[in-house]
Amino acid sequence: DELPTKVFGDICDPNGVFGKSVVSMNTSTHLPCKQHTLMGACNADAGCVWYDTTLSCADSPCLQHCEQVSCTNDTANTCEWVAGKAQCEKKPKIGCDALSVAECAGNPECEVSKDKLSCTGKKCIHMTEQGCIADPDLCVWNNIAG
Repeated sequence: DELPTKVFGDICDPNGVFGKSVVSMNTSTHLPCKQHTLMGACNADAGCVWYDTTLSCADSPCLQHCEQVSCTNDTANTCEWVAGKAQCEKKPKIGCDALSVAECAGNPECEVSKDKLSCTGKKCIHMTEQGCIADPDLCVWNNIAG
């Protein structure tokens, strides 16, 4: 019963004897997701996804796709095919999407989703009328600041 943890567990542990050779921060190979204890490091890893509900990092569902068509069709998990690596990864989060719910609440350009599980950019926040009118969210200029 101890074989998986005593023998194989060390292979993926970057602090273990074998894990140092298999997994390294200096390569393009991502760490085992459970090794990421912070949201930022987890989200920066293309093979991992952070779950605010459990405050944990796990393998991205995108890794399950072995071919381009199923990868690019998986819009629910925001997957993208990386041709140079011939693998499916999650699209990198940028802007408000990359923030935790706590960080989001403190950022005036972002808002927490209604289900309180994610962060998005506030819609139609522009300092100029031209910026407002050019916004693809079909914003309406109202001259009200703040």
